[in-house]
Amino acid sequence: MPASQEVTMFEGLTFRVEPVEKPDPVYFTDQAPEFEVTIENDGSEYDFDGDSEFSWSITTDPTQIVHEGTRQFGPLEDGDTETVIIGNKLLAYEGHGTVGIGAAGASGSEDGFRTLRPGRSPSYDPAYSFSVWDRSHYKASIRNPKRLQKALIFTSIVLILFAFIQLLIAGFT
Repeated sequence: MPASQEVTMFEGLTFRVEPVEKPDPVYFTDQAPEFEVTIENDGSEYDFDGDSEFSWSITTDPTQIVHEGTRQFGPLEDGDTETVIIGNKLLAYEGHGTVGIGAAGASGSEDGFRTLRPGRSPSYDPAYSFSVWDRSHYKASIRNPKRLQKALIFTSIVLILFAFIQLLIAGFT
């Protein structure tokens, strides 16, 4: 099941990550999902200018970074919110996927705004997690056993009905 958490930096600058299209019920290795990152400046000690950036990563296990990049945002004053899109890259590997957000620090400017600088791996904070499967592996491990279970239940019901009908016939003779 997917899970998400807010990533907070500078006591009020929060990042929330959600997929543009929800996985059904998982992502597959041949998909390239996009994620919405909502950035909110809710009481941070700084206002951020338009040159601010954060870094992001998509991993399939703690040591396997599949994709990473930086994304510019801003300006973002206290109370402002902005949404940007990241991702749209092929997942490629099976595993437990994570979207991470990172930033190294904020430097000042003369107009009172700060510029957020992107962080580097492995300083990413997990913001959204999901499962990634190969389609054929998912079909063999999850879908086919579920279908077999349903077929077995149906067969059991038919056999019980058949036995009940035999008992009724035997009772009338």
